[in-house]
Amino acid sequence: MEKSDFYSSIGLFVRKNFLDDDLCVRIRSEMLSSDGRPAHFVRKDKNLLDENIRRTMEKHTSKATKTLINDKLSSIKGELEDYFDMKLSRSQGPKFLYYKEGDFFQRHYDKGMSTDNPETVKERKVSTVIFLNSETDELENSSYTGGSLIIYGVMKDPRFKSYGFRLIGATGMLLAFRSDLLHEVIPVKEGVRYTVVDWFV
Repeated sequence: MEKSDFYSSIGLFVRKNFLDDDLCVRIRSEMLSSDGRPAHFVRKDKNLLDENIRRTMEKHTSKATKTLINDKLSSIKGELEDYFDMKLSRSQGPKFLYYKEGDFFQRHYDKGMSTDNPETVKERKVSTVIFLNSETDELENSSYTGGSLIIYGVMKDPRFKSYGFRLIGATGMLLAFRSDLLHEVIPVKEGVRYTVVDWFV
């Protein structure tokens, strides 16, 4: 079975080389040199900051970079609608995340599971992650170790219902999955993990 067929068999949409290497290098450089703020998370109706639950930086980028990512994601909206068999209206806007050594995000749902969640969270249907560099077993020039994305509830066999599927990020790769899937980012061991996240509603 081809790797892309395997991803499809567990309900994950993967597009390799969604961004080319040169563009990934440029965005990483912009993120590295820009200011940022600690990334918050939503619990019920509150935006919270707790580094025991989530520790990463949300980096500021130029309007041109945000527009470029918006346009790239908009270009595949129809494919995502067909793949997930649901109507999507728009994306909420990209967030540029910088995970340094030790950074992580505990298990969570992007959609939120509380009726008290704000509408911007409850309306999410499809989550997207663009990897701007690669996860490797040993640290290389622009890679990181650790920092895997673990997604739960994708294995159809009920014996593996609680099994977490580890997705290895690769430079330029796009991942899309249903926003009601439980997932986490395990701690980065070495290097910096650069990603762009967004949500279709």
